[in-house]
Amino acid sequence: MKKVIVIGGGIAGLAAAYRIQREISAGAPLECSLLEGGDQFGGKIATERSDGFVIERGPDSFISQKPAAIRLCEQLGIADHLVGTNPETPSTYVYTGGRLVTMPDGLSLMIPTKFLPFALTPLFSLSGKIRMAFDLLIPKKVDENDESLASFVRRRMGEEALRKMAEPMLAGIYASDPETMSIGSTFPMFVETERKYRSLILGMLARKKAMLLNANKRPANNYSLFMTLKDGLGEMVEAVIKKSPDIQFESGARVESISGKEGDWCVNLEGGGEHKADALILATPGHITARLLQPVAPNAAETLKRIKYVSTAAVTLAYKKEGFSHALDGFGFVVPKCEGRSILACTWTSSKFPHRAPEGYVMLRCYLGGALQEDIAEKDEQTLATLVRQDLKEIMGIEEEPVFCKVFHNRKSNVQYHVNHSRHIDSIMKDLENFPGLFLAGSAYRGIGIPDCIQNGNQSAESAIQFLTGKS
Repeated sequence: MKKVIVIGGGIAGLAAAYRIQREISAGAPLECSLLEGGDQFGGKIATERSDGFVIERGPDSFISQKPAAIRLCEQLGIADHLVGTNPETPSTYVYTGGRLVTMPDGLSLMIPTKFLPFALTPLFSLSGKIRMAFDLLIPKKVDENDESLASFVRRRMGEEALRKMAEPMLAGIYASDPETMSIGSTFPMFVETERKYRSLILGMLARKKAMLLNANKRPANNYSLFMTLKDGLGEMVEAVIKKSPDIQFESGARVESISGKEGDWCVNLEGGGEHKADALILATPGHITARLLQPVAPNAAETLKRIKYVSTAAVTLAYKKEGFSHALDGFGFVVPKCEGRSILACTWTSSKFPHRAPEGYVMLRCYLGGALQEDIAEKDEQTLATLVRQDLKEIMGIEEEPVFCKVFHNRKSNVQYHVNHSRHIDSIMKDLENFPGLFLAGSAYRGIGIPDCIQNGNQSAESAIQFLTGKS
């Protein structure tokens, strides 16, 4: 029997453990333990269920365009629990100039693909629209060096597109500063589109046409762009543990250090105790992985230390539906930093996803902090609740007393992909080739989304399986 230890019980570590479970079920001579330092598994994925409300502490959905999360749900037998966004309220808003303005139809992330809605939208000034249209004429970038999101958007679409769209929408996904975040590591689709089509607008139109043609050839599915699970994303975590009977899951097992070499690894726990293993998968946040790697692979550890994390917070509020002062006729809104608000965005959860609030109630979720306003996310719960309620009053006119207001801190939990991030990751992975049997997984490397982490966990598990069994 060969032993694999997975350190870290976030979704990447869980995906790795489940991939190993499937190999064990197929007869592979493997053993596996997953060690989680905290009290719960799932990492940033954490669902509270109370009185008919489904409340997410961390992410509330994942994108369907990357198939790893949907595939995992299918393997776990919970695909019938997948739910998409509400097709009856698809509008999203931008808070600008003291009011909520609908994003124009045909806007693909930040790129217009329909002329009339773009021409008529009050979201952008006339000069801003003309500058965005210049994308049709601007030559493509000749070198392949990485650049920041801000640099890329300014070059292609102009300053107004950066401030009103890219910064609140794209940088908001990563809770990052657009001046430092890597376009190549966060939105490689844009880089590839420019390289292939020169113009982002022409490229998006071509991609849209190709997607329509492919959709006609493929069997139809009911997947919207954003998907979740009926009883919250915590279902995925619970199902992995339930469907992995041969994996030993240990919570409260905080790892002090690792030592050893190829085929002979030792994991030492805080407070005493140790585990022996033939292979290790480190699925911990970058700064923890760096600490564990320091005595074993110091070069990789030093590079990992360059990867920064920032704090965010989420505030969820519920209200009685009767007499509620807003129609909630959409998915929510984003807030450009130049508007001077505390909140970055607000999801109208009960409108966006079904089954999130019981009959007769509505629920909203606000996001704060990130690289540009990290100090706000560090404030105490009462202060955050007050700031959010003040913003909602001034933006949406909500003065009602909430049924509840839950504040969740996610301190130093959002990884930052700075310019040249992929080059640093390449050097880490190259250095680890000198340490057979040692593998990395998680959001610090090749993608922060749930599908990215699941895919990354699967790949790390498959590398470990191949190392131990010779099976590819």
